[in-house]
Amino acid sequence: MVTKDIRMGKLEMRALFALEEAEAGLVTSGQLAMLLHISSNRANKLAWQLTRKKRLIRIRKGVYLFAPMKAGPRGHWSEESLALISQLLKDRPYYVGYWTALNRYGLTEQIPWVTQVVVTHRRRPFEAVGTRYDFIKVGRLGEWQEEKIAGRSVRLATREQLIIDCLSHPEYCGGLVEVAKALWNGRKEIDWKKLESKAASSNEAVARRLGFLLETLKLKPLKLKCRLAGWRWLDPSREKKAIEKAHKWKLLINMEPKALVNWRES
Repeated sequence: MVTKDIRMGKLEMRALFALEEAEAGLVTSGQLAMLLHISSNRANKLAWQLTRKKRLIRIRKGVYLFAPMKAGPRGHWSEESLALISQLLKDRPYYVGYWTALNRYGLTEQIPWVTQVVVTHRRRPFEAVGTRYDFIKVGRLGEWQEEKIAGRSVRLATREQLIIDCLSHPEYCGGLVEVAKALWNGRKEIDWKKLESKAASSNEAVARRLGFLLETLKLKPLKLKCRLAGWRWLDPSREKKAIEKAHKWKLLINMEPKALVNWRES
């Protein structure tokens, strides 16, 4: 494999060390000019050069994300990709969710290639430091908690909220099998009363799927307080083709039920 040798000029190296020392996250070309005592035109050119060399990632005009030198020559890093979110969205409501949060909590062994962020405002996806950032817009955020990641406070959906979100939109977490893994792997940490309360206040399909999964996994049973009307799909992210029906939960089963537990034997 042929790799490209990335060389840095003196001013570029000064900029990198200064940004590293300042523990910069988001940086503007104006801040770059002040930090290095250079003109705005020279700062704009410097930002362009560092963007080409993947040390700055352009977020919007004049605003960049700094990729620290520990990220390596191609600008990749792991935990810092989550810490970045707190800098990018520090003044806006958000939390890290779905597959990304499942992995962070150790509820799945799958390593997501995308960082999923739940927001209440529209935001375009972008790629930075080897990671794609997807923003999933909702009308209202659920429950979240803060966690220190790479020295920064990052908001993550609570385990219980995460389960509800994934049951509502399994297409963002790899399907119902991943939700089953999360319930099983997190069975000692999940607050079951809180989860049941959240399911009750969520839409009916979510409560049905949760009840079915808990029953299949032989975990804490879920008591529904309402009469079920109509049928819902077990996994709406899969092909709408029913293999069988779960009459108790009024669910159309569109996947092999054994797949929800067989992974425990592998």
